Amino acid sequence: MSTSSSAPSPLPKFIYKILPNTSRFQGTPTPIPSGWTFPSTALDANDGFIHLSTLSQLLGTLNRFFAPETEDGKDGTVLLVKVDLERLSAWKIVKWEKSGSGGVFPHLYGADLEGEYVRGLKIVERGEGEKGWDVAVEVLKKDGWLEE
Repeated sequence: MSTSSSAPSPLPKFIYKILPNTSRFQGTPTPIPSGWTFPSTALDANDGFIHLSTLSQLLGTLNRFFAPETEDGKDGTVLLVKVDLERLSAWKIVKWEKSGSGGVFPHLYGADLEGEYVRGLKIVERGEGEKGWDVAVEVLKKDGWLEE
């Protein structure tokens, strides 16, 4: 049920949810059970949808919302959730919408992110002394964990 005329073509196979490494999100079981529901972030609850990013948007999202000077980025660790877009959009409403930064991002409406749509979870650390997430993202790409 993916909607919007501004969706990329072709659609990526995977999209990503970035979660802060706080007690609220720690303790996610692995492997992730299909019935597991990820808690919403404060931003998601405030905006009324779940913010997601494509691979090409991931680094910008990390650097903007999880920078060292932000509350969610100060410890240098995030949880990165790899979501199967085709499976998710077959059952849930995924809208592609313009953001304030001008990009078109996937947003999940009217539902929680559940384990049955997740293909992986990684704890990702920003290198000590690094301001951005460039190195961490490059390592995940080289390892083949990050995919379009």
